[in-house]
Amino acid sequence: MPGPRAKSVPRKFPVFLGLALTLTVLIMYLAGNPLLEAMELKTYDMRLRAASPEKPAENVVIAAIDEKSLAALGRWPWSRATMGRLVGRLDRLGARVIAFDVFFSEAENSGLLDQIARLEAEKGYTEANSPYTRIREALVADSQLGRAIARSGRVVLSMVFLMSEDETRHFSMLDARRALAAVEDQAIHAIKDSGGGRLDFPMREPRGLLVNLPELRAAAKYTGHINSLPDRDGVLRWVPLVMRYQDRFFPSGDVQAVRAYLGATKLTLHTTAYGISALEIGYRMIETDEYGQALIRYYGPEKTFPTFSVADILDGRVGPGQIKDKIVLIGATAKGIGDVRVTPYGTAFPGVEIRATIAQNLLRGDFIHRPGWMMLLDLAVLLGVGLALSLLLPRLALPSGAALTLALFALGVGAALYFFHARLIWLNVVHPSVLMLLLFMSSTIVKYFTTETERRQIKSAFQFYVPVKVVDEIMRDVGRLRLGGEKRELTVLFSDIRGFTTVSETLSPEELVKFLNVYLTEMTEQVFRNDGLLDKYVGDAIMAVYGAPIHRPDHALLACRTALDMMRALRDLQAHWRRAGKPALDIGIGISTGPMVVGNMGAQNRFDYTVVGDAVNLGSRIEDLNKVYGTHILLSEFTFRQVQDEFRNVREVDVTRVRGRQEPVRIFELIPEGEYRDLAWLDDFARAYRLFRADKPDQALPLFERLYKHMRDPVSQHYAYRCQTPRRRQEDRL
Repeated sequence: MPGPRAKSVPRKFPVFLGLALTLTVLIMYLAGNPLLEAMELKTYDMRLRAASPEKPAENVVIAAIDEKSLAALGRWPWSRATMGRLVGRLDRLGARVIAFDVFFSEAENSGLLDQIARLEAEKGYTEANSPYTRIREALVADSQLGRAIARSGRVVLSMVFLMSEDETRHFSMLDARRALAAVEDQAIHAIKDSGGGRLDFPMREPRGLLVNLPELRAAAKYTGHINSLPDRDGVLRWVPLVMRYQDRFFPSGDVQAVRAYLGATKLTLHTTAYGISALEIGYRMIETDEYGQALIRYYGPEKTFPTFSVADILDGRVGPGQIKDKIVLIGATAKGIGDVRVTPYGTAFPGVEIRATIAQNLLRGDFIHRPGWMMLLDLAVLLGVGLALSLLLPRLALPSGAALTLALFALGVGAALYFFHARLIWLNVVHPSVLMLLLFMSSTIVKYFTTETERRQIKSAFQFYVPVKVVDEIMRDVGRLRLGGEKRELTVLFSDIRGFTTVSETLSPEELVKFLNVYLTEMTEQVFRNDGLLDKYVGDAIMAVYGAPIHRPDHALLACRTALDMMRALRDLQAHWRRAGKPALDIGIGISTGPMVVGNMGAQNRFDYTVVGDAVNLGSRIEDLNKVYGTHILLSEFTFRQVQDEFRNVREVDVTRVRGRQEPVRIFELIPEGEYRDLAWLDDFARAYRLFRADKPDQALPLFERLYKHMRDPVSQHYAYRCQTPRRRQEDRL
């Protein structure tokens, strides 16, 4: 049977498409696609919230400027004298470090002091004879805070780097030099470089610097920056532990607080050719990315850290056991003050609690890790996943491809969760997942359109050779019809018109074609009615296959029923032809069952769906034997074994050798309905046949002659002739 031309999508197209998608995702990863990066950040937040880390040890507590304190002490900002009292109280409670998340860049009463200075200048007073000296001293509350800080000796103050031009437009070059000079001693001076001595690697550079008042700064133990650098979505995940300004490296306030807590005398910065690698606080090594940043490991939502109201601390409602030997961070938690940030845990996370988290991360060394070499790992994973799925998905059926993709997705997500929770390592999960999804979708779409094209081609080809319901079954799995074959047990049917050459000579070409079309249409209908595959027409001959392309365990039975239906239809055609004055044709049918190779055979661009094998050849030879025995339907012994319980109108007619086979084959006749008035005589035929096979022709001859005389049985006539010439053993080689 002619097969469809292979005009569908080339085989290698899905592979090339998969590789192209892999390259696209790799480029998007390297270029930093905003959408995919935002998705990855959100999955990071989910992993962080799901991690459920241990509750942080109470090394860090918060002195909160909260609603209760505002109600007791008045609205913010408070007097510097109040802040001095707070420092003194914390000092007496035994705090090891007092770190301010509050910035003091201007004098408290700077406006009044300026007015006094103008009055003194107008009246010519000097500092020695000014009548306003005591008023000025009363207004300068900053000195009280400075004295409290100096007495404590454990206070860490803040400074702020200005990151944009707008923030520094009111600062002169002189202001910038003075600010830098004021905190230059806070820079990290010990640098261990493994990159050839170059420290000009890329980093985000501040534009300016804000520092505390000189008297406060001079009294403090350390000063560190309190800058934060949110991601594109505004969420604070990274903290810059070190920032470079004017070729100097400055630690954060949290680093300085931990340094004071540990009693570390120095900080050491470790650098390479591509950037910063670690910050050493005493003997504690803190790994960072190349920009000196670390990923904050949040321990939970707000109020995870012990928090005490400033009002309670000043009123003595907080005891030494709650403060002693701890880092105390002073900062605002009241929402009205506005010191809140967006974190993975919410949109109003107090800034001071973020600093407490960072300090605890530094003490425990449990930052989340995302080292620079992770990019190489991500690229390797993307490339490996892309190559594997690009090559495998086109070869797999949809369920298998879906299972493989789902397994890889589960493996990737599982690995990401494991490394995050167990190793504190952030693995990229979105880019590989998106790549898997794109590859699976593209493979599915290509398969869909390819399959639909094949379905249309195959349906167009098969609808003329098999029944509609068989075509529908074929459409469910067109993959079986690709070039190639498989060995299966099937049944083949051959039919041929007897004396067709003689009949054709009596008809014109037009009449002959019409005559054949009527005959073949009726015979083909019987094939289709029994779910057979019309393999081919060869002139007036028909070849049909049963059990393929759709497997049917009763293929032998279907072929036999087809043969009986063909004979029944032929009787109707013969009656019609006689009435029309046309020759009444007769046919012979041969049926053989056995192992055959079935499939599409031929070239890549043109092939036939057919069967080949010894059992096929046997069917053709058996069909020819109908001329020898005068029968209409002959079966091989292999077919008979499968249908012997279904039909009573079957008899063995011979054991013979056919052309192409060395071993003799038993041949059976399936007697069509209406061929004889009854079949009671078959027992007599069987007895005569056994006598003949037992080499007793003299005893068999009278039985055969009587059967032929009364039943006009051509097979009995055949054996009667053979009984009269017993030494002429026909081998029936055809």
